[in-house]
Amino acid sequence: MSVSDPTSTPLGFPDLSLSAPYGECLRYVQYRLKAIAQGDLTTFCTQHGLTYTNVVNLKNGKLKRDEPRLVQRVLRALGVATEMVRIDIGSGANQYVFGSAEQLTQFREQLAFFDAAAQRAGSPPPTT
Repeated sequence: MSVSDPTSTPLGFPDLSLSAPYGECLRYVQYRLKAIAQGDLTTFCTQHGLTYTNVVNLKNGKLKRDEPRLVQRVLRALGVATEMVRIDIGSGANQYVFGSAEQLTQFREQLAFFDAAAQRAGSPPPTT
């Protein structure tokens, strides 16, 4: 069992300082999915056992409700391993815990890059 792989650690006490909220992870996934060529999205879904329609709806912000498990599955398919933790303190908020501070920093840097690129292009960031 690798300490840096959050998917193989027991439930125990996740390091919540290494977490990102659902909204940030959703936005990241949407940006990354939009970067996949339309013809390649079918192959991506098939390769990773994802339902094409759900992924397209996720990509386009057309989901009818929050889909935290789908977001986590797509993150993993994109090579971003996280552990999902539900912190239900009145909000039912889902957090995604990264395996290290470096991974979280890289995630946040890429998300900031995508947000800035969308702002420069005059398009709003993806939303649900």
